[in-house]
Amino acid sequence: MDVLKQAWSRLLEFPDLGWAAAVLVALCCGVIFGRRRTRRAFTGTVVPRSDADMAAQVLRDMKASVARLEAENAGFQHFFQLLPDFTREINNRMDRRAVGPFLLKVTEQLFAPSQVLVFSLDERVNTLVLTNQRGLAEDVKMGFHVKVGEGRIGYVAEHKVPMDTGDFIREMRQTGVSLEVSGHLRFRTELCAPMVHEGRVMGVISVGGISRHYKYEKTILSLIADLGSIALHNYALFSQVQENANLDGLTRLYNKRFFMERLAHEMTRADKAHHPVSLFLFDLDNFKQYNDREGHQAGDEVLRVTGRLLREMVRPDDIAARYGGEEFVVILPHTPKDGALTFAERILRRVAGHDYPNAARQPLGCVSLSGGVATRPDDGSDGQALIAAADAALYRAKGKGRNRVEAAASSLMSESEEEHLAGTGQG
Repeated sequence: MDVLKQAWSRLLEFPDLGWAAAVLVALCCGVIFGRRRTRRAFTGTVVPRSDADMAAQVLRDMKASVARLEAENAGFQHFFQLLPDFTREINNRMDRRAVGPFLLKVTEQLFAPSQVLVFSLDERVNTLVLTNQRGLAEDVKMGFHVKVGEGRIGYVAEHKVPMDTGDFIREMRQTGVSLEVSGHLRFRTELCAPMVHEGRVMGVISVGGISRHYKYEKTILSLIADLGSIALHNYALFSQVQENANLDGLTRLYNKRFFMERLAHEMTRADKAHHPVSLFLFDLDNFKQYNDREGHQAGDEVLRVTGRLLREMVRPDDIAARYGGEEFVVILPHTPKDGALTFAERILRRVAGHDYPNAARQPLGCVSLSGGVATRPDDGSDGQALIAAADAALYRAKGKGRNRVEAAASSLMSESEEEHLAGTGQG
């Protein structure tokens, strides 16, 4: 203390150093009182941490950080190991039905969850449809619908952002929106990401019961979802290009090449499953005369409208094609001859009753058709034989006055009768 007094008196001899003196005194007092508090600590209830304890804590923290980084690194390693296979599949025009199972596989390997759900958007009704899942109860069927904006999954689709449990809770508190839907109680949506391509939502991935958490898990799931959206977009593009290549430009029906491929395919399927396949082949009556009188543009319009009428009347599994010129053909899988004749008669009435331009000036007072129906196996065991049988029936319809449909002749009819009937029809 004497030393401090002497130092203080010396500093006071210099007025300009008054502030420095005050600071020095404060520092010295702090040191003195700090030492006293430290001595009390050794004898009191508070025990200071030794250097060894602090080092041990630092080591524990470092080990925890390393373990967390190793887990995250393992997650990214899994992801990047699967990425080449996924990109190869995308480049190979992955089928739409294969996208969902692949997303399930990647998500399960990364997060080890108890539940994964993949929804696809049905744009016609703006509804998400459950297409693939792991971990749901058996009473939740595939095809379960979630409206966009409904519950956690619908909310992610509507806002196009990935979200986790914390995000959902925070959103409900801040905005008051209800994201808990009674019908979704079976869904464990802890982490959710939308599949978005160029601003267009294509689906949603939902993950629950996660065993492996990562610092950037929303980013990881978003990467998986983005790959899914790219695969779906590529499939849609490829399907559109393929469809355009298989379609007739005027009628928008399938072209003859595609028809022949599908006929061979359907005949092979029928051979294995032993089910009937029918063929309806028809052409428009007196079409050359209509073309010459009304002009080729008017004739093209008749073909275009006929193609539209046919597209409207065929079933989803039927294949309607433009066979050539004014000839059309329809493959009717799983259809016996009587069912095919009923369908053909409906087409005949629809065409004859349609208000085509200048239809009344046709020889029969309308645009009409003549057609033939043939069925496997009665009328042929392969595609070429079936076409020949339907074509012979078509010419028989021509010979009987046109605007009618005939079934392929039975094997009891003589070849001379077939040739006579086939030779009487002329367009």
